[in-house]
Amino acid sequence: MQTKPVVTRSKAYLKARQRIVREAMRELKLNGLLLTHPADLAYLTNFTGDDSVGLITEKDFFLVTDFRYKEQADLEAGWLKVAIREGKMAETLAETVVESKATRLGFEANFTTVGQVDSLERALQALKDKPSTDGNGRAGQAAPVELIGLEEVMANIRKVKDDHEIDLIRKSVAVAEEAFEAIRSEIQVGQTENYLAGLLLLELRSRGASGSSFPVIVAAGANSSLPHYRPSESLVQRDQPLLIDWGAVSKGYCSDLTRTLMIGRVSSRIKQAYKVALDAQEAAIRFLRPGVTTLQADRVARDVVERAGFGKEFGHGLGHGIGREIHELPFMRKIGGEEELRPGMIVTVEPGIYLPGEGGVRIEDDVLITHSGNEVLSSLDRTFEGCHME
Repeated sequence: MQTKPVVTRSKAYLKARQRIVREAMRELKLNGLLLTHPADLAYLTNFTGDDSVGLITEKDFFLVTDFRYKEQADLEAGWLKVAIREGKMAETLAETVVESKATRLGFEANFTTVGQVDSLERALQALKDKPSTDGNGRAGQAAPVELIGLEEVMANIRKVKDDHEIDLIRKSVAVAEEAFEAIRSEIQVGQTENYLAGLLLLELRSRGASGSSFPVIVAAGANSSLPHYRPSESLVQRDQPLLIDWGAVSKGYCSDLTRTLMIGRVSSRIKQAYKVALDAQEAAIRFLRPGVTTLQADRVARDVVERAGFGKEFGHGLGHGIGREIHELPFMRKIGGEEELRPGMIVTVEPGIYLPGEGGVRIEDDVLITHSGNEVLSSLDRTFEGCHME
């Protein structure tokens, strides 16, 4: 059976993206950039295989892969200069680097391992030391190559989405919402967290998603106070919160949503936490627009939570970018870098309050920064009444 491409954008469309990358390379005085991160490679080429490395130069685009992805590379990105390795990746990649004539070669340090860099350096040195026998310039005549570690060059390019990407994320959000609505009526006391997580994943895939954008979180009762809990055989119980955090991958793009359902009657403290989290989320959403900073956005929500006395129970950031990956730039948090929000960025807004031993509340939606303000892409009811279940 033939492999179908995940995203089928024209070569001209991809060329426009590549021009932006080449401009960044010129500013950094690079004549080559290695792409070891699958999300970056797919963004520039359509190719979605694993265990492969791209190399973009001033004029060419190379892909080093193996037999498993030979046909897929032809289907998804037939215009690439493909080298099929039979031995070690570093050896074929070194030959490709020499063929490309790149001498100042950048790589994303956050995604390229020390082992990969060391192996490539050794392979390049071996080619340089090897006596030339065929005069093709691949051995004995190779120019020295300088490998230069970079940080978030591609991530910064990818953080502002174009219209096509925005449409794909809209679809991903819609699929995630439809799947949630399908299981909501099936939730019953006595079911396990694992069962509901599996049911939600089934509903995502049955609606065309290639999968969940991260392992589905279903946290019942006191487990909901663990922000990144993993489902277990714990049971859904009456008079307890039930936190569900999920997202779809649709045509290569992610969504990320959270709802905290109230099963029966919950404690006044959980009810108060829900109200505060919702107030914080709504205040942040009203504030989001071009020009405000990630730190300011986080501060708006955090002020609401702190004034209500739950400041110590909101320990993570307000949200993060989404796109080809579930966590992308920009990050809205109280520490770390600060940057201005720009039209085309899509961020999660997800304040949470976590009460150990009792339960937690998180409400999360996906928000597009527009030229005039913002647009909430998700539409599920987030009021306390709307999230209450008898």
